[in-house]
Amino acid sequence: MLGTLLPVSGLYADTSTDSGSEQAIEQFLDLQVSRYAASIGSQDYHIRLKPLRDLPDCDEPLQKTLSDPEEPIGRLTITLECHRPQYWKARAKAEVEVFLPLVVAKQTISRRQLIKLDDLSLKRSNIAYLRRNYFTSPDDLIGQTSRRKIIAGKIISPKMVESPQLVQRNEEVIIEATYGAMTARMKGIALESGAKGNTIRVRNLSSNKEVFATVTGKQRVRTTF
Repeated sequence: MLGTLLPVSGLYADTSTDSGSEQAIEQFLDLQVSRYAASIGSQDYHIRLKPLRDLPDCDEPLQKTLSDPEEPIGRLTITLECHRPQYWKARAKAEVEVFLPLVVAKQTISRRQLIKLDDLSLKRSNIAYLRRNYFTSPDDLIGQTSRRKIIAGKIISPKMVESPQLVQRNEEVIIEATYGAMTARMKGIALESGAKGNTIRVRNLSSNKEVFATVTGKQRVRTTF
């Protein structure tokens, strides 16, 4: 069962008797990273803590603050604070990798190409510096159109694709109008192009009035009266 990302406060108390050791800091990091990884559906991660200098003695568990507690991935700084016997502060550095199977181009995809399942594959990838600009399911890309050439093996980001234009400006469309339980269909002219879900202006050929309608399919829109 995957865990959930718990609310993270600014300070963390360590119950280890050797709170200044690398092992204690690694345990602290492992807890935070494992929670985050589980929240995005991963149990595949790696933590690399840079060697620490000798730390002064501390009579109480160190307080620890992550530089990015909400997304503890990539280059992180862990601030260590002690208040007894005297106050001191130090910083530790770490590199955190979290891996997910991400959608990549199986072969080179040409610009303006309609994407099919055969064009895609999954590849184990480090998401540390992708900031969620990726897809984890090929189903999210099928039927999309590439905005530019995508080379084989490249992780596909949302900026690389777009929904195809199902309605073109100045072409004839079918307007489906609903009023309560009643539905009427009539011919119209699209005054704007649009992809599925877009709201565009169309002219009703029966009344010659302009209305706003939502693109629902190829040369089809829906509006309400």
